[in-house]
Amino acid sequence: MKWQQKLTRKELQHLRETDCKTLEDVRRNVAYQSQMRFPCWECVEIGRKLRISVELTAFHAQHKP
Repeated sequence: MKWQQKLTRKELQHLRETDCKTLEDVRRNVAYQSQMRFPCWECVEIGRKLRISVELTAFHAQHKP
């Protein structure tokens, strides 16, 4: 099964809008989002759906008590 088949039309549209055409582009985008204080939650969810490890380091550091 191709990775695109695991995603909905809305998720594929979101990837087109963010200029992600290959799985490597998606991995790079997810890695970038993991470093953002305010990540794109759609990108994060797409990464998780594709079983790409996502650790939101900047987001969690900001929200620690």
